[in-house]
Amino acid sequence: MTKLRAVSRPGPLRVEIASAIKELIVRGGYKFNQHLIESELAAQLGVSRLPVREALQDLSRDGWVDLKVGYGAFVHTPSAREIDEVFSVRTALESEAAYQAAERVKNQLANEEELEDLKAILQVGSAEANHGVDTEIVDHNAQLHSAIINLSGNHVLSEMTAAIEARVRWYFSAIAVKRAPASWEEHGGVVEAILHGDSDRARSLMSAHCERSRKGLLDLPSATENTD
Repeated sequence: MTKLRAVSRPGPLRVEIASAIKELIVRGGYKFNQHLIESELAAQLGVSRLPVREALQDLSRDGWVDLKVGYGAFVHTPSAREIDEVFSVRTALESEAAYQAAERVKNQLANEEELEDLKAILQVGSAEANHGVDTEIVDHNAQLHSAIINLSGNHVLSEMTAAIEARVRWYFSAIAVKRAPASWEEHGGVVEAILHGDSDRARSLMSAHCERSRKGLLDLPSATENTD
């Protein structure tokens, strides 16, 4: 059964509830178009229905939830246009990050801790690619990409990718399990190129990797139906 994390941090209750629901949406705990029932959410969180309703309204304004009159709240299903826009930006940013990460390795600017962290994430993610839980696969995928961005040493790239990270994770969660074996094999190629300081190859492989995920999402029936 899908579990929400406990709401414990100080702050407006509706904000904390919205944050908890959004976190689970991003990690794939709630699927596209899944019905979010106020009473069930309130019971899981140990709160009344009113702040849950307010939180869902906030999430609706931010494009995470769709409120349908007479039916309730549903996890938003991104349109083909939304997917295409986010992943096009992602491809440009992350292929450049892979290039710059490899350049730092080639010029001996990367420290050993950064390289060991990258290799460790690759090892764990690859080992769980064929039998991992949805949320774990999404988390490990995000960690690998984040490690490469950090290795690039480019703070502007880091800030720009952070701006779309949540939506990338959310969209990817729809194909995470299906894509995992091929995705982690592709990750292996990107990491190998980076560790060898082959910047052009790292950029090319990362671009191809991001494009395959984009195509996988656009091939989903929901994307075809919701063309925006």
